[in-house]
Amino acid sequence: MAILLVACHRDRTRDNYLEGKGVAVKDIEKGERQIAFVDASISESNTPVAFWEYTEILRSRYRVGWVVYSLPDDPEAAKSWVRGYNEVARPKVEHQIAAQVLKDVSTEAGKSHSATQSNTNQLDWER
Repeated sequence: MAILLVACHRDRTRDNYLEGKGVAVKDIEKGERQIAFVDASISESNTPVAFWEYTEILRSRYRVGWVVYSLPDDPEAAKSWVRGYNEVARPKVEHQIAAQVLKDVSTEAGKSHSATQSNTNQLDWER
């Protein structure tokens, strides 16, 4: 019986991954530039200021939005959806704007945040 449950979980994770990819394709077809995050990774209690700086730079400078996906009962499936979405969206964003723009903005946001904070220990918010 446990094997069946594992198989069902894997199927759900795979289904969410494929769904994320499909949603990204549709968003791109509509002209939307977005990247995805898992809801739990951006809750107010555990997200550094650098995350908000990152998303603000993307939005204001490059017109890149963000989408949040949440499955409280199955966080691994939510991560799979986000991974699928971003596997399609990130290369498209970087092709349209500039190679490594997401990494460059992440570095810039981290430096900006570090310059204003004495404690630079940050969480890994860009997964």
